[in-house]
Amino acid sequence: MQVNVKLEGVDAAKLKLALMRKRIDPVLRGALNTTATKTRTERFVKPLNKTLAGKRVRAGMKVKRARRGLMNSRIIPSSAGIPVVMYKNWGMSDPISPTRARIWVAGPNGHKTAAGFINPASARKLPLATRSQRGKYRYDYENLQLAQGPSLAYWFKGLAGPSTAAWAGEFLRKEFVRRAQKELDK
Repeated sequence: MQVNVKLEGVDAAKLKLALMRKRIDPVLRGALNTTATKTRTERFVKPLNKTLAGKRVRAGMKVKRARRGLMNSRIIPSSAGIPVVMYKNWGMSDPISPTRARIWVAGPNGHKTAAGFINPASARKLPLATRSQRGKYRYDYENLQLAQGPSLAYWFKGLAGPSTAAWAGEFLRKEFVRRAQKELDK
């Protein structure tokens, strides 16, 4: 006994799959970009809202978007220090000397010591930066600068973890399914 099998419609199926791929790639890129933006908002901007202004956090955490030829989206935090006075909650610890005290800034996970000092005896208590020259600290009184607090990269590292990755993965799955279904319904 002999059975002959003839496959019909292969060319049409290949053409349809190629067309679907052309329609699905933009859907995937859109889902990746939406996920990166939503993750930045939900997992970083909102927790840091009590620490820094949301506009500052969004400006310092750039979203590199997926595009043709690059199928990934990334959140890239700035590693530049943020002036202490831009933090919503900062203060000084117990004085080290009559004219020097350490500075702290409040973050989502507690207090963090900032680089600099404050003069508790001063009428105008500003957090000032220390400058180092060949291992010795000196103060350039003519060019005093504000002290720098932790960067967004520091807070990003503390907030990014397994729970953030799981949240982003689940959001991406839902977003892709929603967009793919919308595209296939066309």
